Amino acid sequence: MFKDKEIKVYKDSERADGQESLLLNQPWYVYNANYGTSEEKAFVEMFASRFANLNQKFKNIYLIRNEREVKIIDKFGRAFEPDFILFCKQKDGEELTYQVFIEPKGGHLALYDKWKEDFLIEIRDQNRIINIETDKYKITGVPFYNNSNEIEF
Repeated sequence: MFKDKEIKVYKDSERADGQESLLLNQPWYVYNANYGTSEEKAFVEMFASRFANLNQKFKNIYLIRNEREVKIIDKFGRAFEPDFILFCKQKDGEELTYQVFIEPKGGHLALYDKWKEDFLIEIRDQNRIINIETDKYKITGVPFYNNSNEIEF
């Protein structure tokens, strides 16, 4: 369960602009602002520009900025909090809800945090579907998003 959370942002930092004008009337973005890094903001802009295509295949699309709510732990006990979690439900075929872990990452940090990307790819490659009562969930991850690799992402 996600809840409203107060965060502190320095007025002169890159996070000060919360992209409120972009997110104001977007039903897919759960909060009213995104006080992320420049790479996280670039991801949200890319997501907004591609939402119409995503909306053709999926319904109940919700992008959530993970503000220290969800932590995932790899097989070595290393934990991290992906910056975003995307929830969406497949429109056609089997009723399946996706939970996607997304981590925008600046190029200067990609090598240092490579284990996180490897873990996200491992989650994706396991291709597991979890049944909870009558609902089916596919928990997956994607490689790091970076503004320079947007086409591949």
